[in-house]
Amino acid sequence: MDCLDTRQLLAFAQGELGTEAAAPVEQHLDSCAVCRALLAEAARAQGDPEPSATGQDTGQALLPWLQRGTLLGRYVVLERLGAGGMGVVHAAYDPELDRRVALKLIRFDAVGTAKREEAQARLLREAQATARVVHPNVITIHDVGRFGEHVFLAMELVDGTTLREHIRRQQGPRDWHALLELFLQAGRGLAAAHAQGLVHRDFKPDNVLVGRDGRVRITDFGLARIVEGIDSTREPGAEPLPGVRRDGPPLHSDWVLGTPAYMSPEQKRGETPDARSDQYSYCVALHEALYGKRPVAGDVANGVRPPRDARVPAWVHRTLLQGLASSPEHRHASMDALLRQLGRRPGKVWRRVGVAVAGLVLVAGGAVLNRSASVDPCGGSELALAGVWDAPRKSAVQNVFAASPLPFAPSAWYEVERTLDAYARDWVSASHEACVATRVTGHQPERLLDRRVICLDQRLKDLSAVVDTLATADAQVIQNAARAAHGLESLAPCADIATLASPEPPPLDEPKQRQMEGIRTGRAAVRAKLNAGQVMPALELAKTVAKDAHEVGYGPLEAEVLDILAEAQGQARQYRDAIKTLHSAIQAAEASRHDRQAAESWAGLVRLLSFVGTELDPDEETPRHARAALQRLGGDARIEATLSRNLVSLYRARGRLNEALEESQRALAMARKTYTANEPELATALLGVGQTLGLLGRSEEGLPFLMEAESIYARTFGPEHPNVAVVHDVIAVHQVQAGDAAGAVEHGRRALAIFQRVLGEENLTTASTLHNIGGFLLELGRADESLQAFGRAARIREKQLGPTDAKFASSLSGMGRALAKLGRYAEAAESHERARALREKALGPESNQVGIDLLGLGVDFLGMGAHRKARAPLERAVAIFEKQPPETAGANLADARFALARALANEPAEVERAWRLASAAGDYYRSLPRRRPQELEDIERWLAARSSLHAFR
Repeated sequence: MDCLDTRQLLAFAQGELGTEAAAPVEQHLDSCAVCRALLAEAARAQGDPEPSATGQDTGQALLPWLQRGTLLGRYVVLERLGAGGMGVVHAAYDPELDRRVALKLIRFDAVGTAKREEAQARLLREAQATARVVHPNVITIHDVGRFGEHVFLAMELVDGTTLREHIRRQQGPRDWHALLELFLQAGRGLAAAHAQGLVHRDFKPDNVLVGRDGRVRITDFGLARIVEGIDSTREPGAEPLPGVRRDGPPLHSDWVLGTPAYMSPEQKRGETPDARSDQYSYCVALHEALYGKRPVAGDVANGVRPPRDARVPAWVHRTLLQGLASSPEHRHASMDALLRQLGRRPGKVWRRVGVAVAGLVLVAGGAVLNRSASVDPCGGSELALAGVWDAPRKSAVQNVFAASPLPFAPSAWYEVERTLDAYARDWVSASHEACVATRVTGHQPERLLDRRVICLDQRLKDLSAVVDTLATADAQVIQNAARAAHGLESLAPCADIATLASPEPPPLDEPKQRQMEGIRTGRAAVRAKLNAGQVMPALELAKTVAKDAHEVGYGPLEAEVLDILAEAQGQARQYRDAIKTLHSAIQAAEASRHDRQAAESWAGLVRLLSFVGTELDPDEETPRHARAALQRLGGDARIEATLSRNLVSLYRARGRLNEALEESQRALAMARKTYTANEPELATALLGVGQTLGLLGRSEEGLPFLMEAESIYARTFGPEHPNVAVVHDVIAVHQVQAGDAAGAVEHGRRALAIFQRVLGEENLTTASTLHNIGGFLLELGRADESLQAFGRAARIREKQLGPTDAKFASSLSGMGRALAKLGRYAEAAESHERARALREKALGPESNQVGIDLLGLGVDFLGMGAHRKARAPLERAVAIFEKQPPETAGANLADARFALARALANEPAEVERAWRLASAAGDYYRSLPRRRPQELEDIERWLAARSSLHAFR
């Protein structure tokens, strides 16, 4: 196939070809990737744009009117559409994705030169955050970038007008049904953004678009927030930006931005607005639409009835009055609550009015079709939920949870229902949006709709598999039910056109398509079982599905299946097999241009490496590959958060605790932006920071993070859930490190009670908590009770894991410490030697755990008076700890040095070295923020007793 001439391509991009001449060019571009690339290059070849028609240089702060053919990034400017308070809007062509877009250049003319870079960076961050909101009623932001000193947004191009203009054009009396339907759509967009933690701050009819398809979209979401920050960057003497003078306490800015007529009272007072402020602005706009005027504060406070000729039902008016309350606390609890009140339609079921115009013009396949406004050509997406997550299926799952004796089952059901309901709603919206983008607006070609449908179908299969698993749930599944619900893959990639266009196209022959359908169903079942804690069944199924995927030979699907197989192998502790599988997944993903899957697999590989030795990646190339894959993808908040958490695990395993802390703090910052305050993913990130601070000996700093994590888990899962017990366990460790051993025992016993009640007496998690309690009791000097706890933990671990497992050896080591405290040194030495042999074989001769066993063995020999026999294990222990970073070696190195000093004290040739070792140990304990008086006292007494013999010092 011959490529088109470059001049012809540019003429097409700039809209200079007539309809007849443009049609064959468009058809050719649809099937020719080379010409699409040439189109972009041809545009770039035009060079820098000429100064604008206004005479302004494009590098200046004032916004230019861009000429036809100007290139912004990859976008070719076609025409100017208009301007507003926020900036100038142009229509443009995106040659890489073959679509028209709206380019909005943001106005920075009121910003001082010195602060413009900061304001631009803040706008870019806000636009990126807004782009995460994928919802039919929020304008889609495709891209953000810079143009000289300006920032531009590439957005969905809507063929329509503003909501204000749409209402103004209506003839005759106001139809409250139609107006309310339009505002309900806008409200759903606001609610979706609020769920992502975003606040509009300037909701008004001018910032809402109504397309010819009848769909409402909120625009300029978040831009008001940026402008609010810009005013603090104004140069001295500059005029204030339009707004309302605040009378409250000092703020970062003296001016409150927004549109005064729609502002909430708290915004006018200069307080930080939140979702309830958007609710107030929304109700002002709806009041104006229904009654033709904005509300008067006094009338609202007095509950004035609506005008008789308005024909607006009283229940709508009452709902509006509550949303217009002067105090945010007296408004509706959320936008969702307000929408439920406005959409309840008491007394009758009234027809849904899809659009307020007489008809809809739909262009499809070159033909023009007239459709009734009440007919949605993309309606019916919700029917796909039948048999997946409908009333009967929900009832079946609820009955399983209601019959469970587990104390946290009611809380688990609440979280499952809430999460799956939201996921199902979002799936319906995403499915409808996919259809509209092709069949109504024509913003995407048919081939991309096919890929969106495949992506959404996989998500529906995932949802169905989770429901199937929950409908037959046992205790283990109910324990992991919230995790299974939250583990559903994000719907966002199904709307990411660049991601969908990246992998190779799927095969078209029906036999292979049927095979792939079965493979996707199997993949969904594997994921559901894994998230529900059914690891071994998931692993066996994953092997079968992976074999089938390899036989089909479609690279993107094989890469996805290999990734889930590796996850199953990892959860089954088959780490080396999982690493090999992930390498195969990465190769399949990269060969088939499946960039998202490649990035996910690289991120997963980082975590697996934390469970094996450094020999598999001695130079730590894997994290660099992971970052490169993420950069190639164009960034993804969730994959980036996963990579950050996995780097924490890797750094901890390598003993690089300061790097682990920095990365865990970064992961927490991302989690706070991505998740709400009640989502368990946020609690997991908090737990990571707290644990890392504890490993660094900064336990008191870590405790607030742990307390917040415990609160989130308790609200989400219920106070009797094992996740809550896990946090109690970690809090206990922090408390003993902070010197509160009694508090540690209390939290440890709370964790133990939950684990025993939920998981059973013989569970490995129960054993781990018993082991920890043994250590806490030892700190309190209750050696008899400590020995019993360690002994119970050892018996469970030996039974469950076998007599050669490193965890069993750990409990043997604890028994040795307790026996030594009781003066039973010979028995202690036997336990320590047995633990050393097991851990040296399992973990290597230089591991920290082996050093701990050698230290214990040396102390046992000292207790028996066998100083010469103690020297060899203690020399090895000191050598092991001295090779570790200081933050890892810590008290172990100090204790080993002091023990070795005692072993050397009776050897004349080693007296000087013994003194140095004991002094170094004393220096360490003096440096601690919270001193350990007993250890320091023992060292100082030992040094004082030998000071006369050290006169030569």
